[in-house]
Amino acid sequence: MPICFDVYIFPREQEFEGEKTFLQLIELFENTSIPLTHHWGSFKIHGNELNRYVFESSKINTTEEIRKYFSRPRRKQPQKYSVGTGLWSNPSDLSSEEVPDAIAVDVCAWDSNYQYKHQMIDGYAQIGFFRYYTYWTTRHFPNGDPDPENQAVYQRLKFLRTLITEVIEQLDPKSIKVFSDTGWQVPFNSHCTYFANSDALLEDLEQVKAIFTGETVWNQDAPSFAEYDGPKMSFALNDGRTSEERQRLWTSFHDLLSHLPALTPEMITEVWSLKRPQEGLQVSGTENGGALVFGSENYLNTFVDQIYLEALELAGLYQAENTGDRTE
Repeated sequence: MPICFDVYIFPREQEFEGEKTFLQLIELFENTSIPLTHHWGSFKIHGNELNRYVFESSKINTTEEIRKYFSRPRRKQPQKYSVGTGLWSNPSDLSSEEVPDAIAVDVCAWDSNYQYKHQMIDGYAQIGFFRYYTYWTTRHFPNGDPDPENQAVYQRLKFLRTLITEVIEQLDPKSIKVFSDTGWQVPFNSHCTYFANSDALLEDLEQVKAIFTGETVWNQDAPSFAEYDGPKMSFALNDGRTSEERQRLWTSFHDLLSHLPALTPEMITEVWSLKRPQEGLQVSGTENGGALVFGSENYLNTFVDQIYLEALELAGLYQAENTGDRTE
């Protein structure tokens, strides 16, 4: 069972400053209604040597103190910045006499040339939530009745939606993806994805294509995707899916990726505007011409892979129509 998930934020530009992004994120937390447990803690600056801290302090625990630290003259090198806090797991418990459960939260950002991060996979900032996955996924008993704990899950999912929306408005990223620790950090394993524009979705599909053609540069130990191999691919295709769902996902991409060259921004916009059943994908357009996609209402139970498959399917239809091979 997974114990954590992460919100990965991807930049529009190849060059970016970790300090700026880091301050934007922690200020964003302070300005939302998300019920944090305490001030910031464990403020750390990581150097380019793995597991080496350039600076660490338990005394700097407010946004203003972090801002003051950044204003001091100091030697600048590629770095990663992190700080921790907590999120009350059930806001309704705050009025009780018992100490409520808390979910650990880490906020990180790094410079563009920080060597231990891969921009295509990790982006330029990350918000991590650490607590057993049952705190974020809805469940039902064998007789079909919903678990009473689901009400608290709905509230947590609502807070996360608020946070993602605020990140979009304040940071204007190219993309946001939400990954659990049960699979590769690749587009089809995201539970929620923000696309600033159609190019962001096209780039995701190019990444998926590289996985299926064996051209991935970020995972040298990746299994071959030329043929389906359930045991070897279980983590790559996400253990949060059933074995049947993983095989179906592999088959769908294997059959449809050949249509990628025909996919256009106009087709992607058409896919984003499709009317959908209430229980499936949730797709909403943004003011800047992008889209925010959730796997479902209870989105940490599901994935957004269908948005990519729909785009490839539409490209295939247009391709067949233009070559005269479309079947009625």
